[in-house]
Amino acid sequence: MKTTCAAGGLMVRDDCVLLVKIAYGANKDCWMLPGGLVDEGEAVEQAAAREVREETGIEAKPVRLIGVRTGIRETDDGHMLDLYFVYEMEWLAGDAAPDHYESMDARFRPISEVLEDESTIHLTKELLRSYLQAAPAAGLTKLGAGIATNTKYVDYKVYTV
Repeated sequence: MKTTCAAGGLMVRDDCVLLVKIAYGANKDCWMLPGGLVDEGEAVEQAAAREVREETGIEAKPVRLIGVRTGIRETDDGHMLDLYFVYEMEWLAGDAAPDHYESMDARFRPISEVLEDESTIHLTKELLRSYLQAAPAAGLTKLGAGIATNTKYVDYKVYTV
């Protein structure tokens, strides 16, 4: 079975959440977390930071893994496993601005408005609700270096509660 891997970022500042309004595809005109496919040779957390930067203009770093979505989709030649990893992101620099390619709008929107807005996709609302209800340190945190493995990896990270 073929597999796709994507990463996204959830950033909250001053009771607002960073979202993008999608310019194409099944989610056209919908608000959602910035995110996209992981490039070949790229770590998932690097992809989350890159996608946030590309779609919103904001430099950010992943803090912890807060959500994972899996799904199996039907394709013309069988099935595809779709993996999506969502990180809490820490703002580093920049102002929200759309890329006018994938996103037609990018901004920090009030959380209360987002949770009621029908144009915000359900997954984004559920990830945001879960994040807001969790303890401040809840989520998976990357363990430090030095975890031994006999398998040769180009990039190797372990996340725990």
